[in-house]
Amino acid sequence: MNLSAQRGDPLKFVIAVIAAQVIGGLVTQMSPLVVGGVIIGLELTEQQAGYVAFAEFIVLSITAIAIAPFLPRLSYRPLCFCAAGVAVFAQLLSILSADLNLIVIMRCFAGVGEGLVYAASLAAVASRSANPDKLYGYIQVTWAVLSTLLFTAGGYLTDMFAHRGIYGMIAGITLVLMVFLRWLPAGVTAPAESVNKDNNAAPPWMGIITLAGIFIYLTASAAIYTFTAPLGERAGLSTNQIGYALTTGSAVGFSGAVLATRLNIRKGRAVPITAFSVAFSIIAIVLCINTNPVVYVAALVLSVVFFYFSVPYLFGLAAALDHQGRWAAAAGSAYLLGFAVGPAFAGTMIEWYDYIGLGVASVIATILAWMLLLVVVRHLQP
Repeated sequence: MNLSAQRGDPLKFVIAVIAAQVIGGLVTQMSPLVVGGVIIGLELTEQQAGYVAFAEFIVLSITAIAIAPFLPRLSYRPLCFCAAGVAVFAQLLSILSADLNLIVIMRCFAGVGEGLVYAASLAAVASRSANPDKLYGYIQVTWAVLSTLLFTAGGYLTDMFAHRGIYGMIAGITLVLMVFLRWLPAGVTAPAESVNKDNNAAPPWMGIITLAGIFIYLTASAAIYTFTAPLGERAGLSTNQIGYALTTGSAVGFSGAVLATRLNIRKGRAVPITAFSVAFSIIAIVLCINTNPVVYVAALVLSVVFFYFSVPYLFGLAAALDHQGRWAAAAGSAYLLGFAVGPAFAGTMIEWYDYIGLGVASVIATILAWMLLLVVVRHLQP
């Protein structure tokens, strides 16, 4: 796969934004291990561990959406270097922390640093890439490939050193990837006087609807993902077998991102958005009513494939709203908020209506997200 062949995107720029995206999103990707690590290492309850993760995710999300309007006036390179440094400092202090309140404070500081890098990476793609949809696809390919390795290494380190192991791994990866941030653009995205004069920018209502669609879709996706373990147990699989299924899903899932980069927007955005919405709706119902282990594994793997297929189109749609990357950066916040709210949404549906209720609610949420996103797609068309 020749990343440099993307109609003018230099290879160094591609590597830099992928590195920034990984730095900003690594803690959310590794969240199952982070939660497990603090439960063991700090002897926390599940509720307390969930509060630690939720605090970081919320701060990360708020930071990403708060910085979005100002990104066109900022230089990505120094911003990301400083923010990544804050995140590393917070990771190191988290390793040394043994008090719940202190570690929550440190995770909030980490969330600030991660949120700044995450938003800047999305905005850089939207404002500087010749083909944002395709580059977002490459980012998802990277996540799919890395996840298999990171879950393996992270699981071992968490078993050996609890929260110190997983936080140490996140800090180490961040330090290594900071080397590539020097290839980010050093100048501001656009002159300050032209930031608010983007004649091609979509009206604000379209941006708000896009963010709402992304948030709702991610809430439904995270709701199903969070409960893949109990869903697998209902299908007769052991914890180890579920772990193998998740690893297989990560290994195969990159094909969805590859398909997104190949298809790009040659068929427009309505067709792929409809495709992954229909696919996820069917998969959600199957996972929630199924008790056959083979069917479960197949549905789980397909859910990962279609998730990696969907994300480039979600961020690509946000990037198409303006040329400064402001809505793309805000889309990262909507994405993370959905990721944070999903588990609570799932738990409520299961408590009220059992697992079939979770499946039906996820389908309804997906249909609502699809309707909102297609409204934006239709108005973007010339």
